[in-house]
Amino acid sequence: MDALASSHSAEELSFGGDPDRDPWLRAWISAHRRLLAVCTAVLVVLGLAGGGGWYLYDRSRRPLPPPDGPWPEHLGFTVGLCGKWSPSPACTPAAELAAKKPSGIEAALRAVPEIATIRFSEERFVSRGDPNKSLWISRVISGMGDASDQTSYVSPANFEGTVRTRDYARVAARVRSIEGVSYVWSQAMFWEGKADVAIDLCAKGPGLVCGGIDDRSVTEPQKRAIVDRLWDIPGVEKIYFEDHAHVRKIREHYASGDADASDDPAIVSADDMRESLYVKLTDRRAVEVVGESIKDMPGVRVVRRVGAE
Repeated sequence: MDALASSHSAEELSFGGDPDRDPWLRAWISAHRRLLAVCTAVLVVLGLAGGGGWYLYDRSRRPLPPPDGPWPEHLGFTVGLCGKWSPSPACTPAAELAAKKPSGIEAALRAVPEIATIRFSEERFVSRGDPNKSLWISRVISGMGDASDQTSYVSPANFEGTVRTRDYARVAARVRSIEGVSYVWSQAMFWEGKADVAIDLCAKGPGLVCGGIDDRSVTEPQKRAIVDRLWDIPGVEKIYFEDHAHVRKIREHYASGDADASDDPAIVSADDMRESLYVKLTDRRAVEVVGESIKDMPGVRVVRRVGAE
């Protein structure tokens, strides 16, 4: 029995290697215990830092929510004229004749005291390579001709201007009564000075469906791909994401004080269904680079310059 126990004891001592080396290893570990502890701690910290660093890096590339303000004092608006590109029940034969003389409509607009500024733009064709470098349209947008080879569209003659915000509903009603006017659309100028370029994303709704692209409404993977492409463009400083809630927030801000503004079709529009990315650049000359790089990505409807050049 003693011999058997002695045999097991010898086997246990020699398991895993040469018994002559084991005491040396234990002695080395004992002598360097503090060093090993420090190295282990460093490896753990580096592992955590690496994981945390990637998390922070990923977070830093995500779009920011829209800034809180400031809110511009003026609301932009567009006045469309009667003609073949702007059909409307208001466009009687007499109104269409009046629209052919925009100088008369301009005089009527300037007579409205609440209108701060007004500017006329003649009808023009806008190509995918817009010579004015202010708008880049997706290769295929439904409802704009042959979706398989869409290269340009018509920008009808119109007036653009600004109006004092709390007067908008009343001014819009007055402008719509001018003979020759087909429609009045509001253009909240919230993003001027905060971003240099806007990327309007595909969305379901009247006039906002992108045909021929992977999905009829932008997907989350498509959004991430667009944001990743933007960060690869030199000069991109900030990227903001504007969701439906912020579009409504802008509408409600500029409608405040107007009793009937919530029913105004120029304020309550298909824009409520649009989401956009807004990009702030360190150099506005990069707007063209953004437009050309992003315009044909899946999920993109149009890329447009924010503000005047």
